[in-house]
Amino acid sequence: MLSEVLLVSAPGKVILHGEHAVVHGKVALAVSLNLRTFLRLQPHSNGKVDLSLPNIGIKRAWDVARLQSLDTSFLGGPRRIWS
Repeated sequence: MLSEVLLVSAPGKVILHGEHAVVHGKVALAVSLNLRTFLRLQPHSNGKVDLSLPNIGIKRAWDVARLQSLDTSFLGGPRRIWS
């Protein structure tokens, strides 16, 4: 099981020009903002893991056993974050 809290964040961004052009290999102009979003994953002794996105008020919980049974072959190899 994930043994500690995982907290990650990422900056916001704005695409000023060329948002759809990049699909066709063209250049776009993007800038980051001084705003961040945060993600917190926290395991519990009851066999669940909690997900919290506090900036947008989302909280969810899943059984670790169910997460372990998911097909992760699309990740391109073994990538286990649960022990």
